[in-house]
Amino acid sequence: MHVSSGLITYALSFAALATATLALEPWLISELTTFSPPDRPGSSPHSVINATISDPNDQTPVTAFCAATWTFEESPYGTVNACSEVPGGRWRFAMLEAADGEPSPTTNFKLRFELDKDGQTLAGTASFRVGENLSGLCSAGGVCSFSLKKENTPFAVKQTLEN
Repeated sequence: MHVSSGLITYALSFAALATATLALEPWLISELTTFSPPDRPGSSPHSVINATISDPNDQTPVTAFCAATWTFEESPYGTVNACSEVPGGRWRFAMLEAADGEPSPTTNFKLRFELDKDGQTLAGTASFRVGENLSGLCSAGGVCSFSLKKENTPFAVKQTLEN
């Protein structure tokens, strides 16, 4: 049987890449906050999510700041948002609807992060829910604010190679 050297090289490269992907340390979210305004006339209509994430696999980890805003009339789910620029890579994130319970973009949601680096795209998704890894409160006036619990900080996000 004859096997081409190109096929062997491809197989060895794929095996090395798969091993390298398995050896990655998870990304770390050091801050996550959500805010929703009261639903009354004269109030700002914008809800906000802010996240800070870093890749500990970099020789010098750099933090990216990610933020998104939306209004009562808009759905934040699935919109891809750019994060702050970092040397050697490009971070993006999207809010996804939680599959369980009562989904809410500020109290029960998922975040999908993507990092383009060195010609590859890595992605990881994490779930957040008040009472589990988020805490906060809503005021009597209807303003709500939640953040990552101290005991869940930093929050690990396992990433996988997308391409």
